[in-house]
Amino acid sequence: MARKVNSGKLTSQRLLSNRPADPEDPPPPAPKKIHPIAEAAAVLGPEHVVEPKQKELLAAPEEAKKPVAVQNGRLLASYVGLGLERNKDGDAYVHLDFSFPLEKEHDGFIPKRVKEAWEWLKLSGNPLVQVGGIPGVQLRVFVDPKEKNSLLSVDADFSKAVIQVVEETGKGKSKLVTRFKFRLLMERSKKVIEWGAWNDGAEFWLKIEPLQRELPI
Repeated sequence: MARKVNSGKLTSQRLLSNRPADPEDPPPPAPKKIHPIAEAAAVLGPEHVVEPKQKELLAAPEEAKKPVAVQNGRLLASYVGLGLERNKDGDAYVHLDFSFPLEKEHDGFIPKRVKEAWEWLKLSGNPLVQVGGIPGVQLRVFVDPKEKNSLLSVDADFSKAVIQVVEETGKGKSKLVTRFKFRLLMERSKKVIEWGAWNDGAEFWLKIEPLQRELPI
């Protein structure tokens, strides 16, 4: 009579340590992960391990502080653009337009006539005043309030100056702002034209000083 062959695994085969796993055997448990900080503490000792702190969240845009309007005697202003002019004799000129909101920090750094017109505007309640008779100035333009070298240095005259109360909207809110808009006229030069043609819409720091020191600014 034929001997029945057992189809299952032999006991000796099941005890082999390097045998392949049987399909029906459950998978071995995954090794437990150790946190890097705990691992470092185990090696170095807890007194030598500093747990990293969470990085501080950035302030919301509406909470971010705006730069002080006047720093190191320089005024933060928006450069609007340029234009070309000629006088009745055909001499070539270029004008540069600037604008900035007037704040208490500007006291002592704007021409005297501008300050007087600003005071009158606040008392009168009018929305706009034109300012005339401002003495000529030396304009110097800087990229920041501490840079020693100017981007532009030129003698200029005020050909237009207006102080106006305007309503400005930002981040869903509107507020009234007293804005000083002015136009400086100067002799046309390649350097002025190149600078003026490529920087409209940007902010710069201006140093505005009188050409004649005896005239107040």
